[in-house]
Amino acid sequence: MSMEVRKESNGLKNSIVTREELTIINQFTKRALKEDEVYTFAVRLCDNEVDRDGERFPRATLEELAELFVGKSGIFDHEWTAKGQGEGRCYLKGYAYMLRGGENDALIAQIEGGIKKEVSVGCSVERCVCSICGEDINTCAHKKGEVYGGKVCCAELVNAQDAYEWSFVAVPAQPRAGVLKRCGGEDAGTLKTFVKRRGSRANQRELESL
Repeated sequence: MSMEVRKESNGLKNSIVTREELTIINQFTKRALKEDEVYTFAVRLCDNEVDRDGERFPRATLEELAELFVGKSGIFDHEWTAKGQGEGRCYLKGYAYMLRGGENDALIAQIEGGIKKEVSVGCSVERCVCSICGEDINTCAHKKGEVYGGKVCCAELVNAQDAYEWSFVAVPAQPRAGVLKRCGGEDAGTLKTFVKRRGSRANQRELESL
């Protein structure tokens, strides 16, 4: 089983394509592109700080995602972060390219003008564990955001399984925008799972009768 995750980040920096970068880019193209055809930029995909959901990617997970995101696509105009604990702050930086010309020139202008800058990532991880006890965050006795022995509890997203894509967030001001996740398989997030974990026996019987 795996958990699907979408996380937002903030940070984008454009750059001028070099011959070395063009060589790497052409590994992913059907024909060899020239320097004047390509626009490149860097994006801050995700980091190891605790986000607004009380979750974080440990450094090891970021390193796993770095390999998985190679060659993945970015999505544009797709409507679809507190402090790190126990390790230095770090983030995953991605390098992207797009063809110049046509409709892309308008998007390039938005990138350079700072309009397109909020980024989210879509990926899957094997487990979501409690930073206090190391057990599954959905079944242990600890709650995200609560303090235990002077340490704030959060969920750590570990063992990256796949990286789907990254995208510019269309509505960054919207509460909880860009965050979609599924924990523990197809039933996770359903009413049945919620009642099983949080409800009483009477609640469970009532749900079964319904």
